[in-house]
Amino acid sequence: MIQSKAIWIFFILALMLSLSLPAVEIIDRDQILSHGDDWQNNYDQYEIDEAVIKEIKSALGEGLKIDVYLGLWCKDSVNNVPKFIKIIDAVGPENLSVNYFTVERSDKQGTPYFVTELKVERVPTFIFYRDGAEIGRIIENPEKSMIEDFLAILR
Repeated sequence: MIQSKAIWIFFILALMLSLSLPAVEIIDRDQILSHGDDWQNNYDQYEIDEAVIKEIKSALGEGLKIDVYLGLWCKDSVNNVPKFIKIIDAVGPENLSVNYFTVERSDKQGTPYFVTELKVERVPTFIFYRDGAEIGRIIENPEKSMIEDFLAILR
């Protein structure tokens, strides 16, 4: 009896906790680019430097994974994620592992739209991993340009 009561309490607490956390959902590149005209236009209009793509390809190495946290409601995501996707397409998506995650916007009560464990506090956030260890991030807007910051992290 006590054991079943403990299970119910655990279940209720887990449910309450899950309801209070912001949603993070997996999305793919096609869903992102089809979200609205601005997403596809920013992809189409972004001109990539083939010489830098060649450098990126030679710096990729093994075990590279990139997680991208974005907001479909976020202007910085609309500006930067399509550029990132175009770089990935030019490099060859078969050469790396890329995961895209959407996050909800903060609500008026101040519920944050971040992923606590990874310290994702702003979107978009691009987290680069090599063999499971973080090697760099691009947060919101790149320092130089998306392609240059991408390459700098790999070096």
